[in-house]
Amino acid sequence: MAQLYRKKPNNIIVFLGRRFELCKVFGLFGKENLVYQSEFDHKIYSNSDIVKYYFSELDADIFLLNSNSKIPAVKVEDYKNVIIVVSESDIYNQTYKIYREKYPNCKLVFLWFNGEVFVKPLFEKCKLANIDLILTGSNQIGINDIATFDFKLSFKFFYYYIGYYYLDSLINKIGQNKYDETQLPIFTYSKASNESSWRSDLLNNLHKKYPNTICSSNSINDSYDLEFTKYKHFETINDYCYKNYNLIFESINYKNNGEYFATEKTFKGLFFGNPFFLVAPSDLVAELSNEYYLLNSEYKSLDEFVSDKDLQYKFDYFKEKSKNNNKKLMNYIKDYKYTDYFKKLLYETRI
Repeated sequence: MAQLYRKKPNNIIVFLGRRFELCKVFGLFGKENLVYQSEFDHKIYSNSDIVKYYFSELDADIFLLNSNSKIPAVKVEDYKNVIIVVSESDIYNQTYKIYREKYPNCKLVFLWFNGEVFVKPLFEKCKLANIDLILTGSNQIGINDIATFDFKLSFKFFYYYIGYYYLDSLINKIGQNKYDETQLPIFTYSKASNESSWRSDLLNNLHKKYPNTICSSNSINDSYDLEFTKYKHFETINDYCYKNYNLIFESINYKNNGEYFATEKTFKGLFFGNPFFLVAPSDLVAELSNEYYLLNSEYKSLDEFVSDKDLQYKFDYFKEKSKNNNKKLMNYIKDYKYTDYFKKLLYETRI
């Protein structure tokens, strides 16, 4: 498609990586606000090392590169203001020093909000790197000394990464409104790796104490599920919309308040607006409860929730209170306030 002539932008933002970084770009700036500038051909795209967008609000060309070796190809030096969004390996290998030496006018940004632990070694390396801006959705002791921590930030990533971007127009047309007596009161996923065996321990104990109360489903059953893992995120449309109550276990151990973060598990609970109880670090539950409706605010403990014999009769009340979770979540996702962080970086002089 022919493009209208426009003046070359003053600014450039380079993201090192493509698949994950693309979701971060959309989450930060909004997919609807970006103009795709690369060739729209699947074969060409698959074999390319560079993807280009234009963002008018920042008057910036945005490049996503498969490798930092491709930085010279986008002619960073031709732009007045430069931001390079460094990778995890750049931090560990101190490659960021090369960027500063080669492009003295560049600002460095590090993004960490794809639902993983901000491990201590990486945290310590970031402290030494003197990065201009770090945005993270993962907590770590002392995080506010070096970064902007937003516990909801991963929601912006997962909205695009698991494909729920495409469900916007459907979300108000799906879901149950009445308690289904043919199902058990509570549904949960029971899959657990060695690192999260605490989930299995909790569930096994609950099954013994409260039989015929919780339906546990293993979301990965065979090679198809292992081969096409992202499709499993659409299985949850049924499991989060057409079950009575959801019991959601976050990835991080609920006792670990030092390194907590939210993943797609919590995101889905909020997105579909079904009543759910969240098993997660207490600080994360408290943060979420300040803005969203969780059943944790109704029960003092997990046992109190699971043992409640009146769940059927309370369903309408809890369902109604949960409905606004999606609206609040989408208001946050569509709030592109972090654009201002990048704008400030582009136009301020580095000391």
